[in-house]
Formats: sequence, structure tokens, C-alpha cells
Amino acid sequence: MSEPQITWTGTTPEDIKGRMTAHPFSQALEPLMQKATLMALRASQPLTPVDTGTLRRSETTRVETGGLRGWIGSNIVYAPFVHARTPFFAQGIKDATPDIQRLLTEAGDLYFQGIAK
Repeated sequence: MSEPQITWTGTTPEDIKGRMTAHPFSQALEPLMQKATLMALRASQPLTPVDTGTLRRSETTRVETGGLRGWIGSNIVYAPFVHARTPFFAQGIKDATPDIQRLLTEAGDLYFQGIAK
């Protein structure tokens, strides 16, 4: 009894492996995380309580080298106390989640389309 043979037409698994190695997704992580943190910041800033505007103007993003982690926050001393009363960053992240998920889905689709060509 002979073993069944699988034949490929078009792109082979070896071709895809080679293309994935040639175009590592890791290079896209940092720019994607930067976009995601900016989306969350954009959603949170209108929710920030304003007295003088200093807190809102201080809000910024930071992305870890490699793009695996990103933060939104403020360096104002009283920011944690305001956030404890009105969780504007947490709400901004929650509100931006569908847009961030859409961004990641589109990036993944584009990446795999490029590999399959």
C-alpha cells in the first residue's frame, strides 16, 4: 500500500515560510502599537476633566522598543488622583478598542496577502 501524495498548485508552504522570514511581522509591531496608543489617547482626551487644561495637554503616549507594549499617560503629579475619580484613560482605551482591533485585522490581512503573492 502506498502513501497518499499531496501536490501543491501555486504557493507552497516552503514559499510561504521563506516569505514570512523575509518580511518579519515584528518590524510592523512598533508602528502598529504607536497607532494603537494614539487611537486610545484620541479617545481619552475629550473625557479628561479640564480646569486649566494642563492635564489634558500633558497626556502623551510611549511605546516600548519592539512594540510589544504601549502606554498612555501623563507626567502631571495629580493625574493619578484625577484618573481615580474619573477613569478617562481606561474609558478611552475601552472606547478605542474596536478601532484598534480593526487596525490590527487590516494589518494582519495586508501582511498575509503580501506573503501569499
